[in-house]
Amino acid sequence: MRALTAALSLFFILFCHSVSAGAERGVDVKQVQTVLAKLCYEPGVVDGLWGRKTEAAVKAFFSRYNRMYRGKFDKNDENFVLTVGDGATPRGSVACTPVNKNKMSGKAISYGSGAELPENVRPNDATISLYQDRRLSFIEQRRRQGRLYTVNPKGNAINFEEETILKSALLDEALSEGYLFSYIYYENGSIRFNGVSPEGRFSKNVDDKMYFYTHSTGKSITSYILGHAICEGYINSMDEIIDWPMMSDTLYQGQSIRHLLNMNAGDSHTVNKSANRVMGSSVHHRDMGMNKVAELLSGTKKRGNKVFYNNVLADVIANYIVFRASSNYDNLMRKVFQEKVKIAHPVSYEKHANSSTNGKLANYYGRPETLASYSFFMTRLDFLRVAEAMMLDYQNETCVGRYLREAQSQAKKWYKYRPNRDNAHWWLHNYAKKYGAQFYFDFHTMTGRNIMATEGFNGQNMLIDLDNSRIVVTNSAATGWDIKKYMLNVIKDGKLP
Repeated sequence: MRALTAALSLFFILFCHSVSAGAERGVDVKQVQTVLAKLCYEPGVVDGLWGRKTEAAVKAFFSRYNRMYRGKFDKNDENFVLTVGDGATPRGSVACTPVNKNKMSGKAISYGSGAELPENVRPNDATISLYQDRRLSFIEQRRRQGRLYTVNPKGNAINFEEETILKSALLDEALSEGYLFSYIYYENGSIRFNGVSPEGRFSKNVDDKMYFYTHSTGKSITSYILGHAICEGYINSMDEIIDWPMMSDTLYQGQSIRHLLNMNAGDSHTVNKSANRVMGSSVHHRDMGMNKVAELLSGTKKRGNKVFYNNVLADVIANYIVFRASSNYDNLMRKVFQEKVKIAHPVSYEKHANSSTNGKLANYYGRPETLASYSFFMTRLDFLRVAEAMMLDYQNETCVGRYLREAQSQAKKWYKYRPNRDNAHWWLHNYAKKYGAQFYFDFHTMTGRNIMATEGFNGQNMLIDLDNSRIVVTNSAATGWDIKKYMLNVIKDGKLP
């Protein structure tokens, strides 16, 4: 009997060792398995027991995110899995397709010929490097084609103070192993955290001279420029009625600028699902002049007044500013970027292609009011300079500051407010309750606080606490990182994760 008892005890000891040897005490193995199963890594039965399948799933998951598995799964590893996998997309969705699993090979994967990664992709470093190179080549190509409008620095840029630099192991990990290229936390006039991806991680090192797309953050910048156009007297107010010969036969003629800024211009029927092609055209709207867009929109009428997020409309606004400022447009842009923002490096936007049109639009070929866009290219610290200028205008109630306050006070209910949906934490706009004049306001769990945000494709974001003088600016390669943890909570509490 003693021999049987001893044998059973030995078996129990060996069994427990076999199911827990790969995980430290205190790790919630069952929760880790649940997340890995949702991410389609097949950890076996979700039973809280560590085994070969769970370990293989962890290794595969870590390989996907270029994280080393050291043979013992500890609390830091658990936190990494739960952070990345929180709200994971269920099996069978885009995030779990075989093409994403192939990224574990470490080879660069191309998703078409574009210069930007699709938002649903979770790339490895080689793929990020490929698209980083494409981005920089695209900017240079547009320069050679004469399709960049550029404002050069005046030499008056003020360097930010960096006092009492804060530390964050999670941010360091996100920059060295995740999708963030750059993370800046600013508070009360100085930078408190200034991080970039480590040298050697990508084909080109991230530095203060590297250019990033603004994407839709450029919509907010365009609105900020419009505020200056109002204050300089080129535009009367948000309520100015559009009387624009080039757009006279379109649904925008006779509407107030306010409707365009709030994206409730009744134009959802004029563009495709991605809001970048007009009236059934197969050509991206930026590969044609705005005179061609006007020709395609000829005869259209406004339908309703619901908020509809429209990329084409943002370029309509950009070109209306050109039309109203006329020969003073260059002066206006210098006033914004040289005198107000005090940029340190050239700031450019992508110009539309030239297009020929007929009839009364025949003479619009190549005119400045057909070429402007919201698609800017900027360096990481000039992103911060723009955000700081916006914040100071608001706080000091300058003329442009009053424009920003009006943008906030009249903001519309945002139809994509959905903080509790799966993967909500991958996009900043899911946490905004209101949208006004191309800015996001009124954020989840921060009711009553004056918070303003901009959001650009794949995480080119600025989140500004107008009360406490806090700013977070991010530039990233892809979504899939936790906006709530790295942006919203930081602004809310004034503490890094």
